[in-house]
Amino acid sequence: MRFRSGVVGGVLLASLASPSLAMEFASVPLGPDCSQRNCPRALVAEGEISDDAPTKFTRFLRQEMQVPGLHALMFINSPGGNVESALRLGSLLHEAGASVVVGRPVVGVQTSATPARSQRGSTVRGLSVVPGQCASACVYTLMGAKKRIVPNGARLGVHRMSARIHAHAPEGGASLQSRIFAGEQEIRLLRDYASRVGGSQDLISLAESTPHDRIRVLSADEIRRYRLGNAGL
Repeated sequence: MRFRSGVVGGVLLASLASPSLAMEFASVPLGPDCSQRNCPRALVAEGEISDDAPTKFTRFLRQEMQVPGLHALMFINSPGGNVESALRLGSLLHEAGASVVVGRPVVGVQTSATPARSQRGSTVRGLSVVPGQCASACVYTLMGAKKRIVPNGARLGVHRMSARIHAHAPEGGASLQSRIFAGEQEIRLLRDYASRVGGSQDLISLAESTPHDRIRVLSADEIRRYRLGNAGL
């Protein structure tokens, strides 16, 4: 299921997402007590969810786990990308029991943004959080997290899955483009994933009813209703 959802046209999306580099992964210390033998730290995922994002994440995770102190906590900021990869990435996070925060961590800098809090109200010590975005395919990755954390000011948005098809005309070789949409099989796989990770089936229905060239930005009430986290923390 190599459908994409993310960087497309439209006024709403332009304010939510811009062309992005492929997703990269990093780690960030959770406090000043960080050494080569033990460094409490969280993960950071930034950029468009590319086809190879799950493979890159698995490779990066193996490397990071060589140093003790890695927490099952990820900060994510993404305009979307490949849906199949988003589901695989979400499944990895679900299996790890990870919490995901929609935003960018800032080490040692006080900002006006509210520090990230879990759904139980605890704070991530030593870090301030700049609210981020999680659009289209990224929302399905967020769905896979055991705890989903949406700081005040973060923006979530969904729309219909689609894929561009490129071909050449038999005569003249002119480039032709068309767009296809998810069929019953793709939607069923997505719904099976949502059932497995505790996601909302209604969110999928909302996304698939939104035109592919628009973004349906979720309100704070909808973020809670679709079990994507608590907005306004």
